[in-house]
Amino acid sequence: MGFARKASVTVLIATIGISSGCANMSGNEWANKENIGTLVGATAGVLIGSQIGQGNGRTAAMLIGALAGGALGKTIGAKMDENDRQALALQTQQVLDASRDGQATTWTSSHSGATAQITPVKTETETRQVAVKRLPKVQAVPNMTVLNKPYRTLKSANLRNAPDNAADKVGGLQANATFTAIGRTDNNWIMVGRRGVTVGYVYAPLVTPAGTPVVASATSGSAASSVAAAPATDLDALDDSKAKAQGFDLDAAPVQETMAAQTTCRTVNYDIKAQGGSEQQTVKACQAGDGAWELI
Repeated sequence: MGFARKASVTVLIATIGISSGCANMSGNEWANKENIGTLVGATAGVLIGSQIGQGNGRTAAMLIGALAGGALGKTIGAKMDENDRQALALQTQQVLDASRDGQATTWTSSHSGATAQITPVKTETETRQVAVKRLPKVQAVPNMTVLNKPYRTLKSANLRNAPDNAADKVGGLQANATFTAIGRTDNNWIMVGRRGVTVGYVYAPLVTPAGTPVVASATSGSAASSVAAAPATDLDALDDSKAKAQGFDLDAAPVQETMAAQTTCRTVNYDIKAQGGSEQQTVKACQAGDGAWELI
């Protein structure tokens, strides 16, 4: 059993104990169904989030799940059960990640009849202080634009310890390698992440979002043809020995710091129906440095 799964089980046991105890504390104003709903809802979100994603994506998923469960748990804690909060947390994550403004997504409980319509209504870019991690040999940058999206290389590319062609080489990426792009610097370099830590910088024209299709070329031996033929490798999935051989040594304790970043914020409307009642709620969430959505 992995660390994240062990932690999830431990948190779940603790939550059940706390919830049971609070339910018996009739004189405690905090221990009402709504506040218990917040706690259980946030924990349920962490549990559902911990089952998806890898590396940095796993951390982001857990945090996004906690956001959705906690934010909604207090409002509808008396009307939805734990399974519904888990499912709604996961749906919220998917909406924040992928739905366009004005696009309504309907969620329906698989067992209770509860429903929710989730609609992003505004997306904006804000400058916020975010926490990021980097290897000690990788230089800091004063600011960046948060990406936290899967990218792949168009061809083999060098990683530098700073966003500059004259900077020291700290590793390399093969053609068609995939990785998490943590952010983009002001001078158009991509911060390459391995398991949530910036391990170097690659020049942006050498990489592309992972979902971008490869355009095949009729010319034999062309760069496009070689990329299409190259086996894909995932930087997060590399075992430690192979990663170290390519310059991605995470043995050194990463440096964590706070920096200014352009990040995406989204305002979302909820229309929830459960147990014969209905509620509406509006929340605003912004992406943190690790891609997690946080309430502001």
